[in-house]
Formats: sequence, structure tokens, C-alpha cells
Amino acid sequence: MGRIPDDVIERIRHHFDIVDVVSEYVELKRSGRSFVGLCPFHSEKTPSFSVSQPKQLYHCFGCGAGGNVISFIMHIENLSFLESVEHLAKRAGIALPKQDDAEDDSPAARRRKELFQCHDLASKYYHHILVNTEAGVPALKYLRERGLTLTTIEEFQLGYAPNRWDVLTNFLKRRGFQEKFLEQAGLLSENGKQPGRYYDRFRGRVMFPIHDGQGRVIGFGGRILGKGEPKYLNSPETELFQKGRQLFNLNRARQHIRQSGKAILLEGYMDVITAHQFGITNAVAALGTALTQDQAKILKRNADEILMMYDGDPAGQKAAFRNSEVILEVDGNPRVAVLPDGLDPDLFLHQYGADAFRRIAEEGSMSITAFKLQVLRNSSQLSSHEGLVHFLSQAVQLIGEVKSPIERETYLRDLAGEFNVSLESLEKEMKMVSSFPKSVDKPASQWNTNIQNGDRISKKTHSLLPAYIQAERKLLTHMLIDPGVARQVKETIVDEFSVEEHAALAVFLYSYYEDHPNANPAQFISTLSDQNLIRLASELAVEADSIDERPGLIEDYIVRIQNYDLEKRLQLIPKEMEEAAKNGDFEMLRTLMQEQIELRKKLDRHSVGKEG
Repeated sequence: MGRIPDDVIERIRHHFDIVDVVSEYVELKRSGRSFVGLCPFHSEKTPSFSVSQPKQLYHCFGCGAGGNVISFIMHIENLSFLESVEHLAKRAGIALPKQDDAEDDSPAARRRKELFQCHDLASKYYHHILVNTEAGVPALKYLRERGLTLTTIEEFQLGYAPNRWDVLTNFLKRRGFQEKFLEQAGLLSENGKQPGRYYDRFRGRVMFPIHDGQGRVIGFGGRILGKGEPKYLNSPETELFQKGRQLFNLNRARQHIRQSGKAILLEGYMDVITAHQFGITNAVAALGTALTQDQAKILKRNADEILMMYDGDPAGQKAAFRNSEVILEVDGNPRVAVLPDGLDPDLFLHQYGADAFRRIAEEGSMSITAFKLQVLRNSSQLSSHEGLVHFLSQAVQLIGEVKSPIERETYLRDLAGEFNVSLESLEKEMKMVSSFPKSVDKPASQWNTNIQNGDRISKKTHSLLPAYIQAERKLLTHMLIDPGVARQVKETIVDEFSVEEHAALAVFLYSYYEDHPNANPAQFISTLSDQNLIRLASELAVEADSIDERPGLIEDYIVRIQNYDLEKRLQLIPKEMEEAAKNGDFEMLRTLMQEQIELRKKLDRHSVGKEG
């Protein structure tokens, strides 16, 4: 199998400080010899994500995620190993071998490559139909009437899927793709009444390609041209496309979001495309769904502020309320700006222009609490005594949900001044109607199914493990940082590790040290492909910062491991002896008694060796 040479991978890995790379996605704070932060791979309120600068490794004690800078980029950007190396090589300015020499030709890699290829071909074909054929004229007219220029249509590779059953099917079949594969890719659908018969999933629709962070087409959104339901149809969930983990236009907007510190969250494809055409280049959309935690995390990683711009109708208010809660759950900073006259961003930009849009974004934005108070005020009967009291009570309850005491007092002072009531009375009301529940960890997100579904043992429960398992873990930790210990273990206990993952990791370490005379945990982890072993090695390497190095401990761990199998066998022998005596099998009884004596001698020898 062709692959990137190890020395090139090492050059790429050594080029980066893992703390710098992780800091682009996670807010890290120094804690002793490591850096800690909230894990980007599962939701938590208490930091359990640790990054070791000396070892160039990360590990989460909450969900088990771990590895080096390459595996971090793999999981955070949802890339394959080869794609992650290419991504980092490009950043580092390091030339890779020719693609033919480095190509990963594993079945999984070939399938992934073909999935990208068929989506790329479909996107180009839909675009060709839109701009170059008679069939695309109505769709092109629709887009031009919506105010899009040909340049914008070209840049976003907008297309048209004709209202026929087999246009894309035949096009891709002629290029060697099988119908079943295309159905799994989300481009075709299977006929429910005739299994094995397939047809184009998208028909009679304007097509919006959806890209991943590297600009590759991974799915589509299709808008019906004319009447029909559903109005919008997205690609189904596939190996490439998970709707809740993608944001429309992020591939173009990410750099502008990072530069400005602000992400503008709009509602639909046309809103984002029109905004881009008008020079608003930091806008994205959530693919027609309610914002998910994974999408909110992506926005938070790239932006200090997430500005939601919707029209002021009830649907827009509901979307702002719902999405702001999700953003707050990941400790993001949501803000809201309401467009006037019930206009959505697309219509507003065409009617008033980019400068007016920017003014509202800059001067008209407000915190989510201020927005909720504004909505509450507009829906309340403030002219009556009862209406005013009800509004103030509801407003105080909203303010009570704000975490910051300073913010809470500021809102209360504003209310007191505006409605001529005392601050003290509002504070008393807050104590009566508000509660401040303690934050609890949210369920794990679906960021990385390998990480979330893996068996894991939290740091707190390590002390509850049986002594022999603790000994195996500690011995492996020493082996990771000291090849001499690895040699000693190999010569002494060979394959006596009881936990399957421990035994596998030991074998890989033995092999690694045959080619590498010095310990280098980060480099060793680069040689692993099994995610469970990567997590285990990363966790042990991070724990090595506080390893116990008292004389004699290695021998003690070895004895504990050796004794485990002996003790386990000794526990079984009495029952077997009883069974043999009961059956009158005295030959077996003598054999078992001799085995029992030999095992006890071995245990005694281990104890003497340990004491000596």
C-alpha cells in the first residue's frame, strides 16, 4: 500500500506545537505542566481535556479522546488520516510525495474518494444543465430574478436537477458508478415498490451544493421550482454528510469569521449567498434545521460573537430563542439583530444594500436577554397596572437566568429606571421567582462516533480497578517513556497482560523500539491506527507526567501481573479436586495437588524476588 513516508509525517508533526493548534479550537489554560480546557468532542462544564506540551499529546479524561496533532485534526475536522496529513502539510509548507506514491489504497479510502468524486461530478453536471441547456432556462431565470449575478451563480456552483427520473442516474452510470453505491451516497433513491430499481433523488429543483471545510462537495440542498412539497430537500445522512455537523458556506466564510471575530447566522441558502454577493463574507446557515450543539461548537471555535439576523416575525423570534439556548450551552456568545419591515436578509439587502445591513449588524445587535426583554415588552399591556406588574415579574425572571451578577444588576437597574420602580423591589422579586440551577454536563455530542462509542474508564475510577489491571496500566506507562522498561517486560512476562488492549499496546511498543532506540510517545502514537489503542496510549502518556519512579516499582508491577494468572488458577483447583474425589478419579486428584504445590512455589518465588 502506497503511503506517506514516516520521516515526512514526523517533519509535519514536529513543525507544529500541539498547544498552538488545539488553541485554535479550544480555550486552554495552563495547569501545572499541562494545559486544560473544555473538551471539543463532548459537552462538559468542568474541563477534563488535557494537552501535554512536552509530549505533544492530548487526552480527555471524560470521553477518552486522545492522540497527537494529526489525530486531533482528523477528529476536529472530520478528515481521514491522509487528509489530515495533507491539511497540516499545506499549512506547514511541506511538500508531500506525488499523490500516486502516497495514495491510501485501502478499501475504505477508495470508497471515500469515490464518494467525493461522484458528488463533484453531480455538482458540475447540475451546474452545466443550469447554465448551458434549455432545461435549465427556467431555473436560471428564477435565480436571476432573485437578484443573483452570473458570477455568484458560478462561484457557488448552483445548478438545476431536471424534473426527470434518470438524468443523473444515467450520467453517473456512464462514468462507472453503480446504482446501489449512488443510493448510499444520497444521490439516488430506491423504488419502494420495485426493490433494486433506482431513480434520481433530486428532480425539478434548483441545486445548492454543500461543501465540507476543505471545499469538497458532500451533499446538496434542492429547492423545488414551482409548486410541490417539500419546498426544500436535503441529501440524506451519509458517510460524508451529517446535516447537524455542517454549516452552509463555512468553507468560504471561516477565514472571514476568524478575522472579524463574528459569525453571522442566517436562515437559508439564498440569504447567505446574497449576503456573500453584497460583500458580507462571514455569513453561514444551519442547512434548514434548528442549530445543533455540534454546529454551535464550530461557530464558537471560530468566532467570539455569533450574530443571528432574522426577520422580526414569530418564526424568526422562535428561531432566535431556540438557537441562542444551544449557543449558550456550549458557552458561546449569541447576539440578535432584527431586520425591519418583516424582511428576510435576502430581500433586505436587495432593497436597502450592504451598508444598511452592516449598520443593523453593528448598531442594532443586542444580547439574547435584551432581545427576549424587547419581545416581552412588545407583547405586554404596559398601559394597565396589571399588565405592567406581569411584565416586570416576567422580565425579572428572564434576568434571573443570566449567569453574570454584574449583567443581572445592569438589567435590573435599567428596568428600575425605565419604569420608576426601586432596584430593591426588583431584587426581592428576583429572589422569589428566580432559581439558579447548577450546571450539569450535557449528553455527549455526535462529533466523533468512534470517540463517543468507545469503552472508556474515567480518571476517577482508575483507583477502583483490580490491582493487576492497575499494574498493567502503570507498567505500560513506564514502557511508553522508557525503552529499557519495555525490554525488561518483554523478557520477563512476554504475553501475560490480561487486558486485550494492554497486550496489543505492549506488542506495538516492542515492535516500535526495534526500529527506534529512544522513547517518543507522540511519534509512537502516529504508528497506531486502532482508535482504542490511540486513546489508551494518549491517556497513559499524559498520566506519565505524574508517574511514580520509586526503585523496585517495575518489579512490583511485573510480580502483580504474573501472580494474577497463578492466583486465578489456584482459586479454581479446590473445586476441581473436590469433583475428582467425588468421582473417584484419584489420578486426577494427585495431578491437581501437584499443580497446586507448584503454583504456590511460584508465588513464593515471586514474593522472595520482590522482597530481595
